[in-house]
Amino acid sequence: MKKEKELKKKRPVTVEEAFQIAGRPTVDFSNLPEDLKSYFENIYNGIVITEALNEGRKPDWDNWSEKKWRAWFRMSASAFGLRHTIYDITNSHAGSGSRLVNFDEETAEYSATQFKDVWKEIQIG
Repeated sequence: MKKEKELKKKRPVTVEEAFQIAGRPTVDFSNLPEDLKSYFENIYNGIVITEALNEGRKPDWDNWSEKKWRAWFRMSASAFGLRHTIYDITNSHAGSGSRLVNFDEETAEYSATQFKDVWKEIQIG
């Protein structure tokens, strides 16, 4: 219980806090073509958010018993929102960048809801 409370205290509430927790520098994306700038900036933000939430822990892709959670979003013309979170045993399908997974459902759901604008920009630009 104490560890859960500590984790919640360390969770970033803003993208800026995620950069501080992860110890990553901000990057200037102004040299990219205008139509790609937001996408790449938000991919980087998503990586930094995930690193901060995972407290520097990296997924072990050789360990099939280690659950790796990611958020699935419902996207339609009228809405973008968290649909659910899942963990997956690695198969031959692709659906999430390897740097964008969390180690438990609660963290994946927190990331998806707290940083919805970042994930929306990654998914639909």
